[in-house]
Amino acid sequence: MKSELAEELLGSLMGWDREAFAEQVRRLEAMASHKWDEYGNFRPGVKFFESLAAWLNQFSDSADRATALNFVLDRMVFLSDAEMTHLIELVYPDHMETVLLQRVASATGISPFCVSALVEHPDFVALRRRSLVLGASDGARLDRLRRSAPFLSHEQFLQSSEPPVELIRPMANKLSEALKDQGIDAPATFGHIFLVDDFAGSGETLLRIKDGERKGKLHKLNEAINELREADLVTEDIDVTVILYIASEQAHQHVVEALESTSLPAWEVRLVQSLPSTVKVDQSDPAMADLSRRFYDDVLTDEHKGRAPLGYADCALPLVLSHNTPNNSISLLWADTTVEPQSLNRLALFPRYERHHRDRP
Repeated sequence: MKSELAEELLGSLMGWDREAFAEQVRRLEAMASHKWDEYGNFRPGVKFFESLAAWLNQFSDSADRATALNFVLDRMVFLSDAEMTHLIELVYPDHMETVLLQRVASATGISPFCVSALVEHPDFVALRRRSLVLGASDGARLDRLRRSAPFLSHEQFLQSSEPPVELIRPMANKLSEALKDQGIDAPATFGHIFLVDDFAGSGETLLRIKDGERKGKLHKLNEAINELREADLVTEDIDVTVILYIASEQAHQHVVEALESTSLPAWEVRLVQSLPSTVKVDQSDPAMADLSRRFYDDVLTDEHKGRAPLGYADCALPLVLSHNTPNNSISLLWADTTVEPQSLNRLALFPRYERHHRDRP
């Protein structure tokens, strides 16, 4: 479908007069060209206008169509690739360096406000090189993070939330060489770990308690650290900082409380961009939340996310990421069932690529 035809269908669906058509299409075109057309999971030949027209066409009631379109225009949060890159560029100066400065200030007694003295202190230089940066998922985009952290070596980055001894040992050997080259008198063991990830909606992927047992990436990381300790690759008092590029307030609270309720160390969780609970659709837009419940297709219910008209764990987020839509967002945004047998043939505005799918066991 050509964009012009999609615009005409949209005007017909919404019942706009000439003036309203011009105004609303202008707004939609501006946002589509600025952000929405870059969504990575549109089908070949499809852009935002085609997806929007087909999405709205499935609502037979004009009030439902108005509710859905108003949500898109006024409350939907679309994080573009450029915006994600900006968040990543803030990670080193605003979070990693800040954490390391705080550690050195506490250890040396130097005032945390004497930044120049701390940055030039041998303990800071040593700790910075003795830090590991772990990517918890592909979304961590370590390639971009490396380029935005000029004081860190490529030998400090690893795409894993469960770093095995066989991969860390050669990194420790490189660390030993680097410390000698810089004339730094410090053990060739890692003293700090930064675990980075792009998004957390519920926080349960990071840490959860199920049937009395800890599960999630932080639990697995802790087990990996214990093995690295036994291999003398990390210090006994190694600390961990979890950095999330974007996360809901619900996820942050969940992880902090889950850490406090377990025997895991009191690791710090830092957010580059927080989504406050006020953006939740069931709070900010009850009509859209109701629409999501009414149009939910039960064929989507599975063992991984359960029944999720408002998204996994009822997060009710209005969020779309340029590369994929989180399943923590309301189902109307991401839940496409047109290829599912015995479904209601629901169309998604921004179809999601599912990590877990019955056709990919």
